[in-house]
Amino acid sequence: MKNPFAKHDNTGAIVAVLLGGLALGAVSYLYLTDSGSNTRKGLKKKLKEKGKDLASGAISKKTGLSKKLVKKAADHVV
Repeated sequence: MKNPFAKHDNTGAIVAVLLGGLALGAVSYLYLTDSGSNTRKGLKKKLKEKGKDLASGAISKKTGLSKKLVKKAADHVV
């Protein structure tokens, strides 16, 4: 028979709820405020640039073409 008075460790559940609330707050800020809209646009631009940089580096490494040339081609595609 289980001991009904035994303590249970709920640390994982508490951390999950706190992280979920934090993520929800961040997403709400990004989508529900005007400054969040500007922040989203800036993040989108930076992520797009970083993605092009990573892709051009990988393609350059595999093909032997210069990274600058591959990045220019990526600018036309994306």
